[in-house]
Amino acid sequence: MKRSLVALSLLAAAAMLAPAANADEDLKWMTGCWRTADKSYKEVWTKPDSGYLFGYALNYDETGAVSFFEQSRIDAGTPAVFNAYPDGFGPSEFTEESRGKNTVTFANPALDYPQRIVYMRKGGRMTATISLINGAREQKWEFKKC
Repeated sequence: MKRSLVALSLLAAAAMLAPAANADEDLKWMTGCWRTADKSYKEVWTKPDSGYLFGYALNYDETGAVSFFEQSRIDAGTPAVFNAYPDGFGPSEFTEESRGKNTVTFANPALDYPQRIVYMRKGGRMTATISLINGAREQKWEFKKC
Protein backbone atom coordinates (compact mmCIF):
# COMPACT_ATOMS: atom_id res chain seq x y z
CA MET A 1 0.00 0.00 0.00
CA LYS A 2 2.81 2.40 0.93
CA ARG A 3 4.59 1.71 -2.39
CA SER A 4 1.37 2.40 -4.30
CA LEU A 5 0.99 5.77 -2.60
CA VAL A 6 4.60 6.71 -3.36
CA ALA A 7 4.23 5.66 -7.01
CA LEU A 8 0.94 7.57 -7.31
CA SER A 9 2.54 10.65 -5.76
CA LEU A 10 5.48 10.49 -8.19
CA LEU A 11 3.13 10.16 -11.16
CA ALA A 12 1.07 13.12 -9.98
CA ALA A 13 4.19 15.26 -9.53
CA ALA A 14 5.45 14.34 -13.00
CA ALA A 15 2.10 15.25 -14.53
CA MET A 16 2.18 18.64 -12.82
CA LEU A 17 5.67 19.40 -14.19
CA ALA A 18 4.96 18.36 -17.77
CA PRO A 19 3.23 20.83 -20.09
CA ALA A 20 -0.34 19.92 -20.96
CA ALA A 21 -0.47 17.92 -24.21
CA ASN A 22 -3.35 20.05 -25.51
CA ALA A 23 -1.42 23.27 -24.89
CA ASP A 24 0.75 22.40 -27.91
CA GLU A 25 -2.28 22.10 -30.16
CA ASP A 26 -3.98 25.19 -28.71
CA LEU A 27 -1.12 27.44 -29.90
CA LYS A 28 -0.41 25.66 -33.20
CA TRP A 29 -2.11 28.52 -35.11
CA MET A 30 0.95 30.73 -34.41
CA THR A 31 3.25 28.44 -36.42
CA GLY A 32 4.99 29.83 -39.47
CA CYS A 33 6.71 32.88 -40.88
CA TRP A 34 4.85 36.20 -40.48
CA ARG A 35 5.83 39.52 -42.08
CA THR A 36 4.44 43.07 -42.05
CA ALA A 37 3.22 44.49 -45.39
CA ASP A 38 6.16 46.91 -45.58
CA LYS A 39 8.57 44.00 -44.81
CA SER A 40 10.15 45.96 -41.95
CA TYR A 41 9.36 43.29 -39.33
CA LYS A 42 9.19 39.50 -39.35
CA GLU A 43 8.32 36.85 -36.74
CA VAL A 44 8.86 33.13 -37.16
CA TRP A 45 7.36 30.46 -34.87
CA THR A 46 8.18 26.75 -34.92
CA LYS A 47 5.56 24.05 -34.72
CA PRO A 48 4.80 23.14 -31.11
CA ASP A 49 7.04 20.33 -29.89
CA SER A 50 6.89 18.61 -26.51
CA GLY A 51 5.30 21.63 -24.82
CA TYR A 52 7.42 24.38 -26.42
CA LEU A 53 7.19 26.86 -29.28
CA PHE A 54 10.35 28.67 -30.33
CA GLY A 55 10.36 31.94 -32.18
CA TYR A 56 12.43 34.84 -33.35
CA ALA A 57 11.73 38.33 -34.62
CA LEU A 58 13.76 40.59 -36.88
CA ASN A 59 13.29 44.33 -37.38
CA TYR A 60 14.82 45.79 -40.54
CA ASP A 61 15.94 49.38 -41.12
CA GLU A 62 15.40 51.32 -44.37
CA THR A 63 18.53 49.74 -45.91
CA GLY A 64 17.29 46.20 -45.18
CA ALA A 65 19.82 45.60 -42.40
CA VAL A 66 18.65 44.01 -39.13
CA SER A 67 18.24 46.75 -36.53
CA PHE A 68 16.75 44.60 -33.74
CA PHE A 69 16.25 40.91 -33.01
CA GLU A 70 14.41 38.97 -30.35
CA GLN A 71 14.38 35.29 -29.51
CA SER A 72 11.27 33.88 -27.83
CA ARG A 73 10.07 30.68 -26.24
CA ILE A 74 6.56 29.77 -25.16
CA ASP A 75 6.33 27.09 -22.50
CA ALA A 76 2.90 25.84 -23.50
CA GLY A 77 1.70 24.63 -20.12
CA THR A 78 -1.41 25.78 -18.34
CA PRO A 79 -0.90 28.66 -17.99
CA ALA A 80 1.56 29.14 -20.85
CA VAL A 81 4.60 31.34 -20.25
CA PHE A 82 6.06 33.61 -22.95
CA ASN A 83 9.81 34.14 -22.49
CA ALA A 84 11.27 37.06 -24.46
CA TYR A 85 14.99 37.59 -25.04
CA PRO A 86 15.23 41.04 -26.72
CA ASP A 87 18.67 41.57 -28.29
CA GLY A 88 19.63 38.26 -26.66
CA PHE A 89 19.04 39.45 -23.08
CA GLY A 90 16.45 37.94 -20.79
CA PRO A 91 14.27 36.24 -20.24
CA SER A 92 11.43 38.61 -19.62
CA GLU A 93 8.56 36.34 -18.57
CA PHE A 94 4.91 36.95 -19.39
CA THR A 95 2.29 34.58 -17.98
CA GLU A 96 -0.80 33.62 -19.94
CA GLU A 97 -3.79 35.74 -18.97
CA SER A 98 -6.30 34.29 -21.42
CA ARG A 99 -6.56 32.01 -24.44
CA GLY A 100 -9.19 31.57 -27.13
CA LYS A 101 -9.43 29.59 -30.35
CA ASN A 102 -6.94 31.80 -32.23
CA THR A 103 -5.85 34.27 -29.59
CA VAL A 104 -3.58 34.32 -26.56
CA THR A 105 -2.76 37.10 -24.09
CA PHE A 106 0.35 37.20 -21.88
CA ALA A 107 1.05 39.72 -19.11
CA ASN A 108 3.65 40.83 -16.59
CA PRO A 109 2.58 44.00 -14.74
CA ALA A 110 5.95 44.16 -12.92
CA LEU A 111 7.78 45.18 -16.12
CA ASP A 112 8.18 48.76 -17.36
CA TYR A 113 7.12 48.05 -20.96
CA PRO A 114 5.57 46.09 -22.44
CA GLN A 115 3.35 44.61 -19.75
CA ARG A 116 0.89 42.84 -22.04
CA ILE A 117 1.38 40.89 -25.29
CA VAL A 118 -1.57 39.74 -27.40
CA TYR A 119 -1.43 37.48 -30.46
CA MET A 120 -4.52 36.99 -32.60
CA ARG A 121 -5.00 35.19 -35.90
CA LYS A 122 -7.77 35.57 -38.48
CA GLY A 123 -7.28 33.40 -41.54
CA GLY A 124 -3.95 34.16 -43.23
CA ARG A 125 -3.32 37.19 -41.02
CA MET A 126 -1.97 37.53 -37.51
CA THR A 127 -1.56 40.54 -35.22
CA ALA A 128 0.80 41.07 -32.32
CA THR A 129 -0.02 43.88 -29.91
CA ILE A 130 2.03 45.13 -26.97
CA SER A 131 0.90 47.65 -24.35
CA LEU A 132 0.81 48.56 -20.70
CA ILE A 133 -1.63 46.56 -18.55
CA ASN A 134 -4.24 49.32 -18.90
CA GLY A 135 -3.92 49.28 -22.73
CA ALA A 136 -1.93 52.53 -22.91
CA ARG A 137 1.08 52.91 -25.26
CA GLU A 138 -0.31 50.24 -27.60
CA GLN A 139 1.82 49.15 -30.54
CA LYS A 140 0.39 46.74 -33.11
CA TRP A 141 1.97 44.73 -35.91
CA GLU A 142 -0.20 43.21 -38.61
CA PHE A 143 1.28 40.21 -40.37
CA LYS A 144 0.67 38.08 -43.44
CA LYS A 145 2.29 34.71 -44.03
CA CYS A 146 5.79 35.06 -45.54
